[in-house]
Amino acid sequence: MLLDVAGRLSVQTAAEVPGGVVADATAAGDAYRAAFALAVVEARPVSECLRFASAAGAIAVSRVGAVPSLPRRRECDELCARTPVAEAIPDVRGGATAVMRGGASDGSAAAAAASQPRASPAGGLRGAGDGQSDSRWANGHAGGGVPSAAVALPILDSARRARGGQAPAGGGLQCTLGFASRLNSMRDGWRAEWGLPNDVLGWVGAQGRVRGLSLVDFNYPQHLAGVDLAQVKQALQTSNLRAGAICMRYTKEHQRGGFTNPDPELRRRAIQMALDGCGVARQLGASELVVWSAYDGYDYNMQADYPVMWARVVDAFREICDAFPDIKISLEFKPTDENTRFFAVPTTGAALLLAHEVDRPNFGLTLDVGHCIMAGENPAQSAAMVGARGKLFGVQLNDGHSRLAAEDGLMFGSVHRSMALELMLWLRRTRFDGHLYFDTFPRNEDPIAEAEYNIRAARALWARAGRLEAAGVQERVLARQDALAALELLDEMERPLREELED
Repeated sequence: MLLDVAGRLSVQTAAEVPGGVVADATAAGDAYRAAFALAVVEARPVSECLRFASAAGAIAVSRVGAVPSLPRRRECDELCARTPVAEAIPDVRGGATAVMRGGASDGSAAAAAASQPRASPAGGLRGAGDGQSDSRWANGHAGGGVPSAAVALPILDSARRARGGQAPAGGGLQCTLGFASRLNSMRDGWRAEWGLPNDVLGWVGAQGRVRGLSLVDFNYPQHLAGVDLAQVKQALQTSNLRAGAICMRYTKEHQRGGFTNPDPELRRRAIQMALDGCGVARQLGASELVVWSAYDGYDYNMQADYPVMWARVVDAFREICDAFPDIKISLEFKPTDENTRFFAVPTTGAALLLAHEVDRPNFGLTLDVGHCIMAGENPAQSAAMVGARGKLFGVQLNDGHSRLAAEDGLMFGSVHRSMALELMLWLRRTRFDGHLYFDTFPRNEDPIAEAEYNIRAARALWARAGRLEAAGVQERVLARQDALAALELLDEMERPLREELED
């Protein structure tokens, strides 16, 4: 069994020992732990991790010896197919959730009972995780005292702690994450009646009028070159805002690439700009540097040496991470752009591979909804993959019409409402603890009102995702991969977004 940080207890029925005879318990625990760790790294749901581990332990005890008893993946997969998935008790901390199979009356009693050694059919004593079935558990599964559910678990909370992450946003309906919005929207939509200067300090002042906004993300060097940082800090304080992230913006000087430029001097300059950006982040109290380069890529076939380009990106990020271990460094990938038709890191999968090769605890990814749409990806799936590995440092919210290579920057949830809802569900499930940034382009809308709408929509969809969890989306939909059940559950949830904020 496994108790997660939210108080949810997952209980795995012991897998059947192949052949029905326990030959040797040596290495059973090793097999169990190794299989569980493998499943975690592969970002499987915690219920699947428990079942896979249980199968490995059961196979190990059916053979004599240590190394010879360790199972192969195929054997574990075959046994998993015959083993029930782990069941869950939603919250054992409050004492109000029910009952463990086999007669325990509350979650704590169940945990205590399961931790006691019990007799195995072979006459030895076996612990709760050793892979041998017992009639209490088997009968309980058949009788079904607890609804079947796979429980979401933050796969790598240790990675989050290593990079200084905060406590998870929580399982309630209220979204406690911070919000930031595109500063250039205040520049583009500047209005004389605001009575503010049309410069970065005035734009910060305008954002201070956005209800619900708590953070400002600055582009570097675009917003801050030649600006007195003491004045910026004062403007933030006056507007009751804080610096959230510094976002790198390279210029035409790096048209042939920033980190990937074939000219070593220009590569060095691009890296130094990022290092300078980290220094600015530290001075302003921002926790993150987000790197998006409009130019790191190529336009034509036969133009680029792909392994060399990739190695340059890896080396650049390693240097930056090592120089500023207290700053989170994240890549914002994009598949294509008018400046670069093919980016060096064009997909979520490629970005995760990059994170693996950079191999620094303070390196992660920032996902932009519009960029995921452009790449033909589902933002929720991308968030689930990255979040499960503890590498989701930032999320940029927007929407678009899914036209090829188009980036519309529309208000969040305005086009793909169910997609936006699913994204919020998976941010909750992976316990995302960064802040949400609205990368939208209000061409004709009041930028203050537009930002406020985005915040209301995000909070409402976050609350609706919480209602989906409470309504059993895991058991009713996800565990069964049932599209009709998903649509029916969404119909049950349907109501104006503003009503989500009234509960």
